[in-house]
Amino acid sequence: MKKILKNLVFITIPSFIILLLLLELFFRFIIPAAEIPQAFFNENELIYKFDTTAKREGLYTIGKTAQEKGHWRINNYGWNSSIDYVSQRDKKLIAIIGDSQIEAFQVDVDKSYPSLLRRKIADIYDVYSFGKSGAPLSQYLYYSRYVNRLFNPDILIFNIVHNDFDESVFQLNPSDIHWLTLNVNDSIVTENIPKPNYSFSQHNWGKRIIKKSALFRYLYVNLHLSQTINNFSIGKNNQDKFNANVEVSKLEENKTLIIKSVDYILGKIHKENPNKRIIFIIDAPRNDIYNNNLKNSNVLFLHDILEKYCLKYGFEYIDLTLPMENDYKKNQIKFNSDLDGHWNEYGHSFVYKQVLMQLLK
Repeated sequence: MKKILKNLVFITIPSFIILLLLLELFFRFIIPAAEIPQAFFNENELIYKFDTTAKREGLYTIGKTAQEKGHWRINNYGWNSSIDYVSQRDKKLIAIIGDSQIEAFQVDVDKSYPSLLRRKIADIYDVYSFGKSGAPLSQYLYYSRYVNRLFNPDILIFNIVHNDFDESVFQLNPSDIHWLTLNVNDSIVTENIPKPNYSFSQHNWGKRIIKKSALFRYLYVNLHLSQTINNFSIGKNNQDKFNANVEVSKLEENKTLIIKSVDYILGKIHKENPNKRIIFIIDAPRNDIYNNNLKNSNVLFLHDILEKYCLKYGFEYIDLTLPMENDYKKNQIKFNSDLDGHWNEYGHSFVYKQVLMQLLK
């Protein structure tokens, strides 16, 4: 027993520590693990974005060998953007609001579609983007209020993905207290104002220290460890129920709640933005396009709901489904990498061109 304890103390534990240190150096300098800016809930503004007092630039990597890279830059207002924002401008302003597609860590910050659009129409418009991963459609309403208060844009573009709908309903996502969510009842819809989530790393020094570890970030982000564990826990049969990053049966079961929430959100946007040009753009079910299964896609009913209420409130509507389907048939180039479901450089370039065409109408 003494020999075992001696080996444990003087050989096994030191060897393990040395191994961890070597792996930490390896994933810091040889295969760089993904860097992630510090998320931050501003309790004065009640807005969840990024911390401007923490690391402001970094490299987001994807894959086992960090084979895909995107440089990010947090600007003076806490958003991933190649430029700082100013409240007083000489030109008109376009504000683009969305989730991780607009956050766009998967590409260099100057290659996201808001950046491409900004350079193209710089003589006429400024373009500011406001994207935070995980934000639902209800939060976009809240972001629009924030944007109007600080920047008063002339055009608002809302970038929609398929999980934006059910995540707006508080009953379906009661833990998302850091977003604006909706209580949807038979006769009334009410808002839950965002509040800080004290389990997040902003309020937990231990989590902040762990995130500084390149080894942890490599496992968590590059290898999608949490997603792998989640997929294992739900099982192969249940994984087949997902499409476009949503559990389709859950959406179908709660279709009435989703319809009421969309009507409420778009109605508020209409009421709070008189005389502004409003454009909604929705992503395509890209896997259905790649698999030549678009005719049988089980998420297109979400497109129909959004289009209906865009028409009701007089908003412009861009559906990327048919343009992406036609482009993929012609060029056979995917709009995202096989390692990540977000738009890649080709995807951002494609979406930028679709938005530009709509703006020029």
